[in-house]
Amino acid sequence: MKFPINSIKSYFAAVGLFAHILIIFLGYSVYNHVSNQAEALPETLQRIGHTIKKDYPTVAIAGDTLLNASETLTTNNYFWREFDSSNWPTVGPNFSTAYADLPSVSRSIIVDNEQDIIKAINTAQPGMEIVIKNGDYYLEQKRINSSLAYPTANNPVIVRAETAGKVNLELSTLEGLFINRPNWIITGLRFIGNCQPHCEHAMHIVGHADNLQITHNEFVDFNAAIKVNGVNNNYPDFGKVSHNYFYFTEPSESSSSVTPINLDSGNSWVLNNNIIRDFIKLGGNQVSYGAFIKGGSNNGVIENNLIVCNSTSNDYGGYQVGVSLGGGGMKRATRRDKSNFETNLSVVRNNIMMHCNDVGVYINQGKDSIVNNNILYNTSGIDVRFRQSTALVTNNILSGSIRERDKGVAEQFNNTVLRKDFWGGGEKLDGWFKAPSIGDFTPTKALTRSETPYPFLTTSESTGKTPLHDFCGNPVLDGDTFMGAFKEAISCFEP
Repeated sequence: MKFPINSIKSYFAAVGLFAHILIIFLGYSVYNHVSNQAEALPETLQRIGHTIKKDYPTVAIAGDTLLNASETLTTNNYFWREFDSSNWPTVGPNFSTAYADLPSVSRSIIVDNEQDIIKAINTAQPGMEIVIKNGDYYLEQKRINSSLAYPTANNPVIVRAETAGKVNLELSTLEGLFINRPNWIITGLRFIGNCQPHCEHAMHIVGHADNLQITHNEFVDFNAAIKVNGVNNNYPDFGKVSHNYFYFTEPSESSSSVTPINLDSGNSWVLNNNIIRDFIKLGGNQVSYGAFIKGGSNNGVIENNLIVCNSTSNDYGGYQVGVSLGGGGMKRATRRDKSNFETNLSVVRNNIMMHCNDVGVYINQGKDSIVNNNILYNTSGIDVRFRQSTALVTNNILSGSIRERDKGVAEQFNNTVLRKDFWGGGEKLDGWFKAPSIGDFTPTKALTRSETPYPFLTTSESTGKTPLHDFCGNPVLDGDTFMGAFKEAISCFEP
C-alpha cells in the first residue's frame, strides 16, 4: 500500500496554519489584557515598575492586586458621596458620650478667648479642668506649652470643649499644643490646620508626658497631627489615642512626614477606634502612612481603627500605606536605647483598611510582632520586611498577598487571602461583604471560622477586668476563634 504523503502534508499544513492563527489570537489577547491592566495602574507605578528605593515600603507589585475603579464604581468617589463618619458607629468621636468617663476634678475654669486659653494651658495645676466655651478660636502662637506642674493619675489636667465637638481651634503655625508633663486629657475639640502647605502637629507629645489621653477629637489638615518623641532620653509612655477622626481636605504637598499618628520611641501606647483617611502626600518621597509606631518602641497596640488611604477614586499617585510597625525607619543611634529593632512585642489587630495603593500593613524591623484579625480591602496586602522582623500573621481576611521581604519572617496561620489571577478572575472580597467598596462590611455569607485561637499579647489581656473588643465592639475572650476584624456585625455599619 502506498503511503499517502500528499494527504499528510495537507493535514499538517492546515493544522500548522490553524495553530499559528490560534497562537496569534491568544498572544494578542494576553497583550491586550496586560496593556489594559497597565493603563489602569497609577502613572507612578508604571514609571517605577519593579525598581524600588530601599526606603519605600513595596509598590513593586501593588498594581497586580489593586481593584480597577471602573469595575465597581460609577462616580469619582468610592463612597458615592462625601465621606460621612457617622456611617461608622463604632469608631471615630462619639460626642454624645465623650465625657462619660472623665475623672472628677477639684477645680474648673471656663475660658472664652484665645489669650485665656493659652494662659490656662501654660499655668494649669493638677486636678484642674479647662473648659473652652463653644465657638471658633484662632491661635497664632508658635506653640502652646503645657504648664511645668506634674499632674497625677488621680489629679490630671483636663482640656475639653464646653460641648464636645462645638469648639474649633484653628492653628496657623507648625505645631499647637506642646505637652511635656504626664496625665493630661484632651477631649471633645476640633483642631483645624490653616498653613501652607500644611501645619505639622496639632499636638507634640514629648519627654515626661506619660499617661496622656487624646480622645473624641477631630484633626483636620495636619501632616502629623499627633507627634510623639523623646527629649533628653526621657520618653512619653502609656499614652492612648482613641475615638478620634483624622483627615485631610486635600493632598499634602509637603516634603515632611505625612502620618496623622506619628509615634517615635514611646512604649505601651494604644491607638484604637480612630478614623484616619485621605492622607495623601505629593511632596518629597510621596510615601504616607495612616499611623506608625517606630524608634525602639515596645508593647504598642494599633487596634479597631478604620484606615481609608484614599476615599476618592482619583489617582493621586504616591504610596499610601495603611499602618506600620517601623514606618520608614530610624537610624539605630536615634532609637530608644539604640535598639536593634523599630518595634518589639507590638500588635496590629481588628482594623479595617481600604483603598490603599500600597500595603495595608507594613512591618519594618518589627521584632515579635502580631498581625491578626484585620480586614484589608483594595490594598496590596501585608509586608514583613528585613531580618529583624518576625511576625505572627493570623486570622486576617485580605485581598493581595502576605510577603516576606529582605529576610523578614512571617509565620502564617489561617489567613484568607483572595487575589486576582492573571486573567482578572478569582474570588474577590466583594462577594463576602454587602458593599465593601463603599464601606459596608456586613457579611453576606458566614465567614470562615478560624482554627487558630485569637492571639493575646499577654495573659492579662484575656483575663483582665477590661476585656478586649473587636472592631464592632464585641468582647474578645480567651479561646475565641474568628476571622477578620469582628465576631458579629449587628448594627456595626449602620449610622
